[in-house]
Amino acid sequence: MKKTKILLIGAILIATFFLVYSPHLNYKFPIHIDEWHHIAETTKLGSGEYQIRGTDGIRTMGFELGFHVLLLPISKIANLVPIYQYFPAIWMMISALTLFFVVYKKTNKFLIGILAMIFFVSIKTNTNLAGPWFFTPLTFSIPFIFLYLYLFTEGIEKEKKKFIITSIIIMAFLLPIHAIAVLFAAPFLIIYSLFYLDYIKKEKKFFLAFLLIPIIGIIFYSIMTNTGILASIISILKDLQFKRGWGVVEIHNSFLELYSLIGYALAIFGAIGIFLFQTKPKKFLPYVLLPLTILISIFIYRITGTSFLSPYQRNMFYLAISMPILSALGTFYLIELASLKLEISKETSKKILTIVIIAIIVAFAFLSYFTVPNRFRLYHAIEDEDIPTLEFIKTLPKDSIIMAPVFISTTLYPVTQRNAVATIFFYGDRSKINEFFKTPDCNRKEEILKDQNATYVISKNQIPCNWNLIYLDKNLIYQVT
Repeated sequence: MKKTKILLIGAILIATFFLVYSPHLNYKFPIHIDEWHHIAETTKLGSGEYQIRGTDGIRTMGFELGFHVLLLPISKIANLVPIYQYFPAIWMMISALTLFFVVYKKTNKFLIGILAMIFFVSIKTNTNLAGPWFFTPLTFSIPFIFLYLYLFTEGIEKEKKKFIITSIIIMAFLLPIHAIAVLFAAPFLIIYSLFYLDYIKKEKKFFLAFLLIPIIGIIFYSIMTNTGILASIISILKDLQFKRGWGVVEIHNSFLELYSLIGYALAIFGAIGIFLFQTKPKKFLPYVLLPLTILISIFIYRITGTSFLSPYQRNMFYLAISMPILSALGTFYLIELASLKLEISKETSKKILTIVIIAIIVAFAFLSYFTVPNRFRLYHAIEDEDIPTLEFIKTLPKDSIIMAPVFISTTLYPVTQRNAVATIFFYGDRSKINEFFKTPDCNRKEEILKDQNATYVISKNQIPCNWNLIYLDKNLIYQVT
């Protein structure tokens, strides 16, 4: 690969870093509650407090134990809270580079690989559907999804068993990290395999190896839930029906929340172009089938209220990451058609035309990059002014349970290793916090504290109860005995 091409890739990766890091330019802490949750779980794993089944049952089961195991060595070297801000941007660079190499290997076209990177980086973020601005098992899985899909389809198409075996290994690796990263693609993998049924029949003994994936999944589930194999299978079949109400907020999200209109338009053109312009369209069939199967899953949920194998919100995200390759192909076909239509034969003129078309497309693709629906805007769980409060909390007994506003509560364990009564979503009963801060009755407040075994209260405002004020700054801390 020429030096200029390597420099171009490098420039895109640097731009990727700063674009994804931008929400942290004026904020040095993790943003999404899921990020705080995974820091808490990793810390608990390191201190021996990790619980397979949390206080909220299925919500805090250790089904993403693998992600916490991977974060654990980093947590031993450095405090995760201040360095976590860099993880989304770094991982997005790795994901974009992985996508480039997958597309480049598949198409043998440098330009298509670069375009796929650009469209991938244009994927947006919000707190409901997630996205590249957060580092969670969902986003961690992205490069591995690109790899196993490429290796599986390429392995079957070219009858390369090593590719297929490697794809199985990657899928098995993802199961304890984010099983949904494999499950969402199951319909696609099955349908795609039917196009190569003769090969699969010929190598049926070899393809029995794919049974390892569900077997490993069932065993892992059985360990996590402490149930027998048969009971686990029955429970899995039930749990893989994600009914309306699974998410914190569920609406009929716009398809434009994560991906641009021009990206979709070019993806449609790319899908059509595969059958019009490619001499071997079957080679590019995966890029059409994958988003099509995800779309079907999305519409099944919208009609029935149930999403099978993976949640509706996750399918919206997976649809977005399945689009860049088609959008890149659509742009490539557009450039080729424009060159033919304008009868451009000189290499220099074609390069100028390519740059102009790409510049216009990029402008439209990133036009709404920072536009986040009002309902799903980014939030800050804590600010710099809260840090002294949390540092003081560290001086309290290790077994302290603290009543605090829900956002501060979410950060308590990751920062101080002290437990909150509840957090926004994953631990405890959030309604107790709401009731505590709403009721003016001191006796009722004390009843709630006693019921939750809490002896300390963090408040933004003075509480007119006869409690011992032990800390006074931007926040107040009371001791209640």
